[in-house]
Amino acid sequence: MDPIISVNRLTKKYGERIAVNDISFRLYPGQVLGLLGPNGAGKTTTMRMLMGLSKPSSGSVTVFGHDTRTHAKLIHSRIGVVFERSNLFENLSAYQNLALFCRLYDTPLSAIQPLLERMDLWSRVQDPVKSFSKGMKQRLLICRALIHRPPLLFLDEPASGLDPVSSKIIWDYLKEQITGGTTIVLTSHDMTEVEELCDMIGFMNQGHLITFEKTNILKARFGQPTIRVTFQSDQGMAVETLEPTLQNLQRIQSLYAEKRVINLRSMEASLTEIFQKLCENGIPPQTEVRSQEPSDRR
Repeated sequence: MDPIISVNRLTKKYGERIAVNDISFRLYPGQVLGLLGPNGAGKTTTMRMLMGLSKPSSGSVTVFGHDTRTHAKLIHSRIGVVFERSNLFENLSAYQNLALFCRLYDTPLSAIQPLLERMDLWSRVQDPVKSFSKGMKQRLLICRALIHRPPLLFLDEPASGLDPVSSKIIWDYLKEQITGGTTIVLTSHDMTEVEELCDMIGFMNQGHLITFEKTNILKARFGQPTIRVTFQSDQGMAVETLEPTLQNLQRIQSLYAEKRVINLRSMEASLTEIFQKLCENGIPPQTEVRSQEPSDRR
């Protein structure tokens, strides 16, 4: 299977500052990539180059087999994009905003109602967008990005700062798109949702792609599993989270022998913990990034 995105030694400079530093990876159809890292790591700059909105200083990006520098218009017709900041037409209604994009993509207007209903916006279909809350605007942006049913979707912080209701509607809908085979590249600070949605993780720091790996392999490689034990102490019920060292295992064995253990569960490392470890340790960028085809997904 050919990759849907192929990145080869991609670099972006702004004067003397290197925003993205010699990164390479491949993403295959149906995969979901979480591009993570601290603020200023180069995530948004990378996304803009993947979308053909910014030209690389060196290296190359191909999307659907086309170079973003020479075939940007062809690529744009087959992707959906949601930026972190709203760029809707505020004085137009929700329906009018989507109708404009239906005409741009030669999509029937009948596609509008099902999308607005799914995103719980149909009751406000004729209201001007300027009267919408931030969460409602973000849901409308998702509708606009998917109105032409693109096979590839770019999302820059799709649920940042939203209320729980809007966040749930957005994440649930994205899960439906993933089930349908849509390829997604997203940035997010919500590690819980990224962990649930993404089968591929790319960590960036200071412009470098520190690691690009399947989520479960990343956890095995950098994460330290822990054991959460709930037991009866002399002061009452107690809970401890322990690393699986020989000393701790012997302690748990002793608690079992004394019949004090109430509950025991193994806990894998979270992406938040791995993210902190990668950034704090300053692990150097890999010289070779491994890309798994969909057949090798978790």
